[in-house]
Amino acid sequence: MNAKIELVKEIYQLQDNDLQERKKALKKIEPYVDEIMDQFYKRLLQKEDFAKFISVERIPELKRKQIKFLVQLLSEPFDEKLYKRIAKVAIVHYHIQLDPIYMSYGYHILSELILAQSQKDPSILPYLKLIIKYLKVSEEIMKEEYFAQKMLAESPYRANDLFIAVNSLHMAYIRCKSSFENLRVDEKAKELFEKSLEELKEYKDVLEEAGFHLATIKRFCTQFSNEPNEKNLEALKNAIVKPLNNVNVTAYLSLTSSLATMRAMTDIVYKRTIVNEKELTIKSVQHKIFTLFSENYGWAISDIEFLDKEPESGYEIVKYMAFREKIFFLCINVRDVINKLYVVEGIDLLAEAMKLTLYNRSKE
Repeated sequence: MNAKIELVKEIYQLQDNDLQERKKALKKIEPYVDEIMDQFYKRLLQKEDFAKFISVERIPELKRKQIKFLVQLLSEPFDEKLYKRIAKVAIVHYHIQLDPIYMSYGYHILSELILAQSQKDPSILPYLKLIIKYLKVSEEIMKEEYFAQKMLAESPYRANDLFIAVNSLHMAYIRCKSSFENLRVDEKAKELFEKSLEELKEYKDVLEEAGFHLATIKRFCTQFSNEPNEKNLEALKNAIVKPLNNVNVTAYLSLTSSLATMRAMTDIVYKRTIVNEKELTIKSVQHKIFTLFSENYGWAISDIEFLDKEPESGYEIVKYMAFREKIFFLCINVRDVINKLYVVEGIDLLAEAMKLTLYNRSKE
């Protein structure tokens, strides 16, 4: 990721010391941001192709998110964190099937509207080049990540890093397991095992999250090679087998929860699980949502809250929910479990189904 960021910086001549200038630029356009966003969505809705993606009811929510995104783009260092935020927006656009040409048109409109403000306030002029440059960078990142997501989705091999890494490590151990258990060192097997550990370095982070520490495994391997005894063998086995068993348990829980999620989503879509009462209140809707998450992901969720205002931070999943004339935010944190990324995706999918159901019911 860092190599990719450095390339982007070089291509667009981004400087680490331009952060203060970006913050000044943000301060200059801040008084006009609400007006810019009003005009932005007004112009987008004039195009029929955009109308199917943007409902009038959601414009206040979209405006808030768009303003927040612009503020982050102009007030935060251009690093991995900001890159991932931009990429996340691209992935959302991919999943709603918004063609990249529409993304580019949106950036075109936004740039035009910002440029137009300089006619009202000439003091913005010195900062326009910097603002437009970062908008262009953001657009290019979004297009790249959009197509990366598209390639991933269309690939018949959607293996995840955790599976590849854990499977490769275990197979490397299996190759020399028999010689190890006989308390002898097969130099060829040991060489293959150590070579496999080197090849797994690119998965170091994901393996450590799962409890596999390559440096520790390598150290125990060296200890066993120097002194092939039961104690050193047990230490080596524990460094590999124990985390593997933990992964298996969490994988089983994840699979079970995923199947339960699919059943819950079927209930939501066809039986209207969360909106099957004649007279519903926000409290009863929230209670049903809480119950569904507790039944399907109780083992993985550490916090679930229903807030009236969108939180600035503190939650891994935040969903804007609208029911009739009222809105609330579903906020969730997930425990630090193995393969957490995929657990979060399952929870997020279930939350999206709930959000859609509430929205459809409100339209009836």
